[in-house]
Amino acid sequence: MNRHVVVAALCGALAAPAVAQNQPAAGPQRSSGLSDREKLERSAENLAQMKGSLRAVLSRVEEARNEKDVVKLNCVNEKLTQLKALLKVAEQADVALHEAIATRDAGAETEFSKISIARTKVEGMRAEAEQCIGQLAYIVDEKTTVEVVLPADLPEGDRSQRRARRVASFASPPVVRPPAASLWYP
Repeated sequence: MNRHVVVAALCGALAAPAVAQNQPAAGPQRSSGLSDREKLERSAENLAQMKGSLRAVLSRVEEARNEKDVVKLNCVNEKLTQLKALLKVAEQADVALHEAIATRDAGAETEFSKISIARTKVEGMRAEAEQCIGQLAYIVDEKTTVEVVLPADLPEGDRSQRRARRVASFASPPVVRPPAASLWYP
């Protein structure tokens, strides 16, 4: 359910420039100022960076699994799911960018913007995944060691062999059960 909400919100945020493009512009239309070739090159670089971030987050997932830390694993998995959705949107925008450039469509700028926005958000997800791994460092785990320091003025000898003081045991009074309250259940 959470994954679908993220994808829907992302698609809505990234589709907004596409809807605005079909409406008449109120002012001068913003442009990246890049040639079609530069857009394709930067798009490929952005996708490569996003895939590198995906690999880094996957290694964090593996690290959390090896530590057998469910809280960290859930946190990193959530970021991984969002990152995969962003990467999918960026890959689809890359395909649409190639098509728009091939057909000389004005939508190329929008697709290029989608990829740039997705790359920025992916880097944010990567940073959040890094925080997931480090956020629970204050919790005590099985790797904690305890060092005992004894005061110097204690007497020597093994304290485990001392005789335990005998405590007088008292006989308890006999327990007398009351008569049955029901004839059916004695």
